Amino acid sequence: MTISQTLKFATDKLSAKKIKLPLLEAEILLSSILKKPREFLLTHPEYNLTAEQVSRSKFQISCRLKGAPIAYLTGHKEFYGLNFKVNKNVLIPRPETELMVNEALKLIMRDPLPMTLLDIGTGSGCIIISLVKNIISKFPSPADVSNFEFLATDISKSTLSIAKQNAKLHGLNKIKFIHADLLSPSVKSKIENLRQRRPARRQAGISAQGGPASGWRDKLWRRKSKIFLANLPYGWKAWKNNCSLDTIGLKFEPEQALFTGENGLELYKKLFRQIKNLAIQPAACHILCEFDPRQTAKIKQLIKQELPWAECQIKKDLAGLNRLAIVRYCRRMPHSAAVPSPLPLNNHNQ
Repeated sequence: MTISQTLKFATDKLSAKKIKLPLLEAEILLSSILKKPREFLLTHPEYNLTAEQVSRSKFQISCRLKGAPIAYLTGHKEFYGLNFKVNKNVLIPRPETELMVNEALKLIMRDPLPMTLLDIGTGSGCIIISLVKNIISKFPSPADVSNFEFLATDISKSTLSIAKQNAKLHGLNKIKFIHADLLSPSVKSKIENLRQRRPARRQAGISAQGGPASGWRDKLWRRKSKIFLANLPYGWKAWKNNCSLDTIGLKFEPEQALFTGENGLELYKKLFRQIKNLAIQPAACHILCEFDPRQTAKIKQLIKQELPWAECQIKKDLAGLNRLAIVRYCRRMPHSAAVPSPLPLNNHNQ
């Protein structure tokens, strides 16, 4: 069969199943088999496929007709302009999750203190890898990049393996991947004992603000601020029982990456309690959490309950739906031990 014949066969099959954009999907699938760009298909319609390629094409189409996501069939998914390897062990990166990367970068650029970024439940690694790539591009000096620590955890070893492969794919060796359940004791110990280095721009006893290298501000500079990034499973029991996984294409994705508990926020509750018990105060930390828009009131209530004195800002995705909670948390200390915050604490509750 030629490329033209193969595309017609695939398009007809997909159209009969009422697949949206059948020709586009047929081209994407065939491109992955031939390892050629889609432009090649358009300029070489008479190119003959091998028997093996024809067989693979028909198999992919049959899988797609059963609802298998294209990302799993091609083994790749684009996220934040980068290509990521995916398989049945990892959740397929969603466009709405790019909001978390955008907001994390804003925090980093607004206040580029020495910083630790922790991706909790990293999955394919798309969030932390996208951040590291952008940080390297925005801070070209190796000395500046050395002010950052990057950690990523996941409860699944097979999932963590894909994340490591993606880091290697993008030429990154700066991320420390840890097999752990959220902030397990081993991760907690690593966070609390991260080296307390001064930022590279401190020289000759002068602080980054230009003042003497002494007092509370000097101590704060030596303490790395932290950003926790969490796109944890937030599907809840009733939703799982009532939705058609066949229709929405979720039955092929790992269930433990999608659903948890009665209200979907059980893992966030556990994470908030772990963060609250970290010995990282008095420095403030930020927590970025993705959630379902229908959980807005519940996640705000959970944050208020589990993280006293926290500030919460809700961000909307491109569809105009509540999607991301940005929490700034600093455990209140005794007055005698209090350290002023380097940034004004403005309440952004919505």
